[in-house]
Amino acid sequence: MQGKISLGLTKGCWTAGGGMTFTRASEGRSLRFNGAHGDLARRSMLVDATVGNEAARPVDLSTYELDMTKITGTMPSVSSPGSVEGTPFDTTLKPDGAAVFSRAFGASLVPTGRGLATLSGRVAVHPALG
Repeated sequence: MQGKISLGLTKGCWTAGGGMTFTRASEGRSLRFNGAHGDLARRSMLVDATVGNEAARPVDLSTYELDMTKITGTMPSVSSPGSVEGTPFDTTLKPDGAAVFSRAFGASLVPTGRGLATLSGRVAVHPALG
């Protein structure tokens, strides 16, 4: 992950690479999520979503709460970066996320406001210089 975050995790953003594809083999329908983008102030995760062969579009997929008791951090030093690590936390599907599942498969796999996934993350911390 890359980004800029406040030490209190109340503002900033992050970006993660990679992706995942959901496929309904019986009909050949698919939905691909690429590159997650997070906004810590809004606790929101956006992804680039591709339905079938359509062009990718940004989707406000889910929201999340951070339990600060599950967050650990180490400060950077001259010889190594620090880190902020969040152990498993739940995400909740937002209306735009449910809509893209419905576009791809005729119905959302998860209802709006319900749990979508459990995630963990680690961000390397490098001090800003200058």
